Amino acid sequence: MDLDSLLDAAETVVARQGIGSLTLDAVAAEAHVSKGGLLHHFSTKDRLVEALVVRCAEDWRARYTAAYDATSDGRGRMARALVAMCLGDDDLWTEQLRRSSSAVFAALAQNPALIEPMRVVYADLHRRIAADDLPPGVGEMVVATMDGLWLNWVLGLVPIDAAMKARLQQALTAVLAPAGRSRATRTVASVAAKRAGGRAR
Repeated sequence: MDLDSLLDAAETVVARQGIGSLTLDAVAAEAHVSKGGLLHHFSTKDRLVEALVVRCAEDWRARYTAAYDATSDGRGRMARALVAMCLGDDDLWTEQLRRSSSAVFAALAQNPALIEPMRVVYADLHRRIAADDLPPGVGEMVVATMDGLWLNWVLGLVPIDAAMKARLQQALTAVLAPAGRSRATRTVASVAAKRAGGRAR
C-alpha cells in the first residue's frame, strides 16, 4: 500500500474517532494492513504524525504558490491571491481538506515539535506577504482572517457558508484595492502622527 493511502487512513481515524484514538493499531486496521506493514513505513507514531503534517503543509504551500502564480503582478499580489483562493474557490473547502487539517491538531496533541514543517511553510508565506508592498499590518490581516476562517471551519465553531465568504471577500478586496490601500495608508500615517504628537507633548 502506498504512503498516501496510509496517511488517508490516519486522517480518517482522527476525523471519525478523535485525535486521542490515533494509534498505529487503529491506522493499520483502517488501512487493512498489518501493524508490521505500517511499521515498515512509520517506525513510531511520531513519524506517522510528522508525515501527516508534512503532507498538509506542502499541500498548503502548493495551493498558495499556484494562486500567486495565477494572480496579476502588482502590490498585494500574495494577499490578493489568498483572498481569491480561499474565498473565491468553493472547491477548496472539502472534507478531504478538513481531515488533512486535523493533522496539525494531532501533531500538537502528540508532540508540539512535530508541527515544525507547518511553521516552515508559514514562515515562507509571511515572507511573501512582507514583500507585498502593502501598508503595515494589511497583509498580516489577510492571513489572520484566512487562518481564523480555517480554524472556525475545521473545529465547527461557526458555520462557514457562501454568504460569509462573499462578505469577507468583498471587504478584503476593497482593502486591497488601490483606493483601499490609499485609505489604509492615510489611516496608518494618521495614527503614527498622533502617536508622534503625543510623545512630543
